[in-house]
Amino acid sequence: MDRVYALLVGIDAYPDPVPELFGCVNDVAAAQRHLLDAGTPEGDVRVLVDGEATKTAVVDVFREHLGQAGPGDSALFWYSGHGSTAPVPAAGWHRESSGTTMQTLVCVDSREPGGADLYDKELALLIKEVAARGPHVAVVLDCCHAGGGTRTPLSTRARHTPSPAVAPEPAAMLPGVLELLTDGGPPAAPDHVLLSACLDGQQAFECRGPDGAQRGVFSMGLLAELRRAKAPRTYRELVPAVLSFVENRIKNQTPGLYPATEPIVDQPFLGGQVRPPVADMAMREVSGQWIVDVGSVHGMPADGSARVAVHGSRPPLEARVIAVSPARCEVEPLGWTPAPGTVYPVVLSAVATPPTPVTVGGDDGDDEPAAAEIRAAIAAAGPGGVPSPYLRLVPRDAAGEAAELVVALPRHGVPAIRSADGAMLTTASAGPERPSPGEVVRRLEHIARWRQIRGISNPGSGLADLVRLRVIPAEPGDVRAPRDRAGLPVGRNGVIELAYTPGGAPPQVFLRLDSAAPRPLHCVLLNLTDRFAIDAGMFPGGYLDAGASAAAGEGHPFELRIPEDRLGGPCPLVQDWLMLIASEDRINPESFTLTRLGTPDRRAHRGAAALDGIAEHLALGVHHRDAVRAPRAAGDWWTSLVKIVTRGPNGGASCH
Repeated sequence: MDRVYALLVGIDAYPDPVPELFGCVNDVAAAQRHLLDAGTPEGDVRVLVDGEATKTAVVDVFREHLGQAGPGDSALFWYSGHGSTAPVPAAGWHRESSGTTMQTLVCVDSREPGGADLYDKELALLIKEVAARGPHVAVVLDCCHAGGGTRTPLSTRARHTPSPAVAPEPAAMLPGVLELLTDGGPPAAPDHVLLSACLDGQQAFECRGPDGAQRGVFSMGLLAELRRAKAPRTYRELVPAVLSFVENRIKNQTPGLYPATEPIVDQPFLGGQVRPPVADMAMREVSGQWIVDVGSVHGMPADGSARVAVHGSRPPLEARVIAVSPARCEVEPLGWTPAPGTVYPVVLSAVATPPTPVTVGGDDGDDEPAAAEIRAAIAAAGPGGVPSPYLRLVPRDAAGEAAELVVALPRHGVPAIRSADGAMLTTASAGPERPSPGEVVRRLEHIARWRQIRGISNPGSGLADLVRLRVIPAEPGDVRAPRDRAGLPVGRNGVIELAYTPGGAPPQVFLRLDSAAPRPLHCVLLNLTDRFAIDAGMFPGGYLDAGASAAAGEGHPFELRIPEDRLGGPCPLVQDWLMLIASEDRINPESFTLTRLGTPDRRAHRGAAALDGIAEHLALGVHHRDAVRAPRAAGDWWTSLVKIVTRGPNGGASCH
């Protein structure tokens, strides 16, 4: 990293009728001190406060100052002030997870005659312009929406900024926004990291800091964690600690991270080398209780038999799951006392979800010494050398028990993992060489986790069929999802069959979520591929408004392309399972993601626009703040599953 260019905007002194705020200028002053203390030259930090922060000034300084950042540099935009919402223009409905509203930042002159908010699509355009020059771009937003509250001091008096009643005309927004809304190209890779003070349906609060000055709770927590860290923290590592800081002071304010499932958030704050996390779960303290942000919707059982363990601890430092809600669980440390305020990376050490029964070897032609080594590795694959929480060994031909996975180990030939019916799932190693026992166990656990997630359901849910997934074939000339066109009928067993054209072109489809619910529901769309990957990037999470429609992938068409290594076969095909999750609580999509079997990185892509490798969408979806939606208690959830089978140019009836 060479230089950090920062634009810090804080607005307390709003003119009537916008309520004044009290801690925003203090927020950016504290952020400025942090940057200067870290060695950023004073001239590289621009600050706009109160009357200086007009919309024109914010846009101009964003472009002029942050636009100086190039490859190796970092650009930081920090905003503390009012946030609001506005009806989304008809041309941009497909870019909003809610289907109805977009988010805005309220500049000091936004609500004066002739003024306008800074719309999130305008901010996305500014970010895109800066990111095109090659720097790392970070955005911090300590604000929320109007309608029921905005950034609000800790008092009984709520402060809110009414939302405009009419959607702005795209032509009246910054030049280039209309093109951004109607772009028919594939979804772009994430070009920035966003840390937001709260999620949709929540308010951002202020309180007095240790020095007695009013501050945004989120800004105070983020800066405190940056100061406290002995080594640079990644964005992903910062969020659980900041979340605990906020939730220990405020109820129903949850800081957000975008894009939560992409490697860019595994860079240190303001850029640096990607550092993948050592575990996908974190145990943190809230109001004297220890929690993990994984719940029943992720498959965490509520019968008290599930346990987590601190990653790398020997003997394992375990905690028992004692209470489960849809989005999180409470845990009780077993025989040890966690340090207050510490965030612990944890892994599953025991699970009540039945482990997948697996048979290793046992046939007359199998290599029994190799099979014995693999069985021993399964028996010690859990934290601290306990058995694998995902696998359960069963002998071949055991009475009353049938293995779901079978490891075949011929003395001469390629070891393989097969399903119970003998179908080949994958080889037991990534290459032609004989696999190590550890490699076989890792592949078995990966497949078992994939199968467990695919099987998640809540059959007694009251939300059944209130949100439906529509798979809509793209027609010639289509560049974005149609709002009203009917989707394909789902065949027997929840399957949709598609095929390449006679000329060899892969099919293209749009994915649309249609809600018939009487209230907003948080939705996530997962793609489970036949290479045992799980991708949450198509629709990575957002509240879909009551009765509204929202498009996956920001309305871009998805190309269902068969991998090149399969096209030469006699009956090439690819299978994708699309799982829609609708919940009254916010869902963490990161807890579901799996890379393709055998890939070491966190993400696997079949292509930039391929269905099993869609990059998370570009829009600033995570900072939605529609405070009209009151926070809910732990609630209901539901899943639906659609299987798409895509057949290649030779995949005719004889291949069925």
